[in-house]
Amino acid sequence: MKTFAVVDSENKGIIEAIRKYFGGNIPVLSKDAGFDGYDLIVLTGYDVSFHKPQNSRVINLHPALLPSFQGEDALKKAFLSGVKVSGVTVHEVEEDNFYGRIIAQYPVLIGLTTNFCDYVQEVEIIAQKLYPLVIDSIIKDGVFDFHHLLNRGCTSSQNGCGNCSHCSGC
Repeated sequence: MKTFAVVDSENKGIIEAIRKYFGGNIPVLSKDAGFDGYDLIVLTGYDVSFHKPQNSRVINLHPALLPSFQGEDALKKAFLSGVKVSGVTVHEVEEDNFYGRIIAQYPVLIGLTTNFCDYVQEVEIIAQKLYPLVIDSIIKDGVFDFHHLLNRGCTSSQNGCGNCSHCSGC
């Protein structure tokens, strides 16, 4: 299994969600720390000034559906733009392109009566569920599958779910 570290940021909720998912023993490093020895560096909302270390894969979490609303204030930009669907994106950080290849995205709907605070809270909830699952897939050399995010804990004895009658097809 690959090793990874999280780069500290003001986004403490997502850092805590990652630590909780992985049992709490995850290194949280400063932005200026050395990243030698880690296969994966996990950013939690950095701007384009982050310099990708050599020999490590770097991923980031962005609070909008890329390629739209890049940069700072993505939540506010998306909400004020009038779009009805925004969301969360996990993407690669490349040397020449901070917003590199998209790994996973998940939508958040913005209804006519949705207020900004509710929208921000929904994005945070989705991010805290999505990011640890994507990280887990990467460090296990797997492919991220939305089944893991959407599975609500089917207790059927049928090994997961095959659209059984117990859970409406988790």
